[in-house]
Amino acid sequence: MDSAELDRLIAKLPRKRIGFYPTPFHRLDNLSATYGVDFFLKREDMAGPGAASGSKTRLAEFILGQALADGVTHVITQGVYLTNSGMQFAVACRVAGLTPILFLTRDESRHGELTEYRGNLLLNKIMDVEVHTTPTQGGAYWDTPGEQQRVLDAMNARKQELEALGHKVIVVPTGGAHPHGFVAHALTFKEMIEQAEESGVRLDYVYHTAGTGTALPGLVAAKLMTGSSVRFRSIAICAYRKGDWINEDVIVDRVKHILHTLGVPLPADDVIRAEVDVDQRFIGEDYAVPSPEGVAAIKELAVSDGVFMGPVYTGKGFAGLLEHVRTGKVEPGSKVAFLHTGDLGNLFEISQVVGPVASAGQ
Repeated sequence: MDSAELDRLIAKLPRKRIGFYPTPFHRLDNLSATYGVDFFLKREDMAGPGAASGSKTRLAEFILGQALADGVTHVITQGVYLTNSGMQFAVACRVAGLTPILFLTRDESRHGELTEYRGNLLLNKIMDVEVHTTPTQGGAYWDTPGEQQRVLDAMNARKQELEALGHKVIVVPTGGAHPHGFVAHALTFKEMIEQAEESGVRLDYVYHTAGTGTALPGLVAAKLMTGSSVRFRSIAICAYRKGDWINEDVIVDRVKHILHTLGVPLPADDVIRAEVDVDQRFIGEDYAVPSPEGVAAIKELAVSDGVFMGPVYTGKGFAGLLEHVRTGKVEPGSKVAFLHTGDLGNLFEISQVVGPVASAGQ
């Protein structure tokens, strides 16, 4: 299947245009010269409409497109208090004329009580978003089944309140992991491959940070549909073990969902699973805890090419890519694209989240 046919199939789906696409794609000239590998960035962090954006904006376009078609008035979503996804969905809701509501958790044992608004939480405050914050004893709401249920119960209770007043409400899981959004990053893949080809480049690898599993399914589905030879490598910021809330089987199921939605024949599970390569060595101490490797990667990229990544997601993902290059897992001369999914707001978080970025390497 060619890219025009992929476009045609996706164009049939409800979509609310929010971001500015295609997002930029460019070479990192200085870092490439240093390592002897051609580094490229796909700038989902520049999707818009605000300066602090990211990859969830694409998901929101399809989720909110269907929501508008269904007459939804309010969107409830969840995440950790510093969530990029929650902030991006709040922005998208404001653009779409829907009312955003966030249910956020905060690990008070690590990050302390909430005493000031910083980073993404500050942006939510400026947008006058209804925010409910729940203290937890762990880095994220998914740490224990009890925490998950507590947040779910609270969201459902608020949903029932709104419905009793005549509103229509949709609940979007953490990270924007809603089935209507999984197809979104098939377009990211299409753009990336076309932009590379326009530059005379045939990509060998696409790297990205793996969290809630919303980017990889669309990338894999698009690769399988178009027959591309590029290889994916995912750097995890949370565990991807069998039986965990997110794992390779979940990714396989989401790829199948995308292909089924688009009316494309399903390959064997093993064919899909062969595209999933998740490295869990760069998580660090915990989710939303800065790692030395992540801090160093943020600093190195900023110094070399003036690009900023964040401490929760993209810094750790880029650290994994750099280590793969240094150890030869990425061969010299390779053409490598990193999917910059955002996370800028978290550079302005508390020190327990950001780490010593300002002093790294000094």
